[in-house]
Amino acid sequence: MSEIFTSLPGLEVPVGGIGQGFDRLWASTEVQDLKAIQLNLVVQFGRFVTVDDARAQFDTAIRFARRYPCRVVLLCPDHQAGDRPEIRAKIYGECFLGKAKGDTRCVEFVLLHYTLASRPYLENQVVLCLSTDLPLYYWAHRFSAAARLADYHYLLTRSQRILFDSAVAPPEAFIYPWPKPAALRDLAYTRTLQLRQNLGQFLSRYEPALITDGLEAVRLWHSEGLAAEGACLLSWVRKGLVRSGLDVMPEISCVGPARPGQSGPGFRLRRRGEVVPLGGRPGGRPG
Repeated sequence: MSEIFTSLPGLEVPVGGIGQGFDRLWASTEVQDLKAIQLNLVVQFGRFVTVDDARAQFDTAIRFARRYPCRVVLLCPDHQAGDRPEIRAKIYGECFLGKAKGDTRCVEFVLLHYTLASRPYLENQVVLCLSTDLPLYYWAHRFSAAARLADYHYLLTRSQRILFDSAVAPPEAFIYPWPKPAALRDLAYTRTLQLRQNLGQFLSRYEPALITDGLEAVRLWHSEGLAAEGACLLSWVRKGLVRSGLDVMPEISCVGPARPGQSGPGFRLRRRGEVVPLGGRPGGRPG
C-alpha cells in the first residue's frame, strides 16, 4: 500500500503538522477565507486496491467534492510492513468555481499511510483530521472481509452514511451486523438511479392494476460486469411490487450476462400465457 500512498498527489507533511500544512497551503491564495467545507468523508482502502484503482477513487472523491465541498481523509493501510509502527501523512487541496459568481468551492485531502502495527493509534489521528462539527461519511472500498471493519468502531458508529460497493465487496457485507444498518448505502444501487428514474416514469403512466394483473414473472438480464447493479434494480422492482399490494408475489429473477444476439441488458414481464419485453403493449396494455 506504500506505493499507493506514494503515487497519489499531495505534499508530505509531519503527522503532527497537518493543520499547519493546510495553513501554509492556503496562505498565499485568494480562497484562504472562502473555503466552505460541508462534510467529512473518510475513504478506507482495502487490501485489494491497486494503484490505478486508488487513483480512480481519488478522482471520484474530487468529483464528489465539486458538488459537496468536503474534507477527505484517505486511509492507506500497509499490509506488508510487518511489526513496524508508522504513520505518514500527505495533504492536498483544490478549489474550483461553483454555480454562482463568487461561489468558490474547495476540497482538502489528508492521506494517511499506516502500518497495521500502528492501527491502535489511527483512530485518534483520524479524529484530529476531521471537522468535528460537520457530518461524517465513511466509505470502505474493496475491503477483504466485513469483519475486519470492526476495528474501525468510531467510523462505523459515528458516521451518518456508511458507503460500500456491492460490486467489489465480499458477499458477507449483506449479512454483517453493522452497528448502524440504517446508515448503509450501496454505491451499486446509486449507479442505477437514472435507470430507476426512467423505468419509474414509464410505469407511472399506468394504473398499478394494469401492470400487476396476471403478472407471473419478472426477469432482468444484465451486461458483463453489472451483476451487482442488476441485483439492486431487481430489489427495487420487488419493493415496488410489494407497495402495489400484490396478494401473490410473482417469480422475480436476475440473469446474465445478456446472451449472444441480445441487444444488451433488458427487462421482461411475463403474464399468463405471454412473454413481453418492457415497452411492448399487447392489447393496449403495458409490457
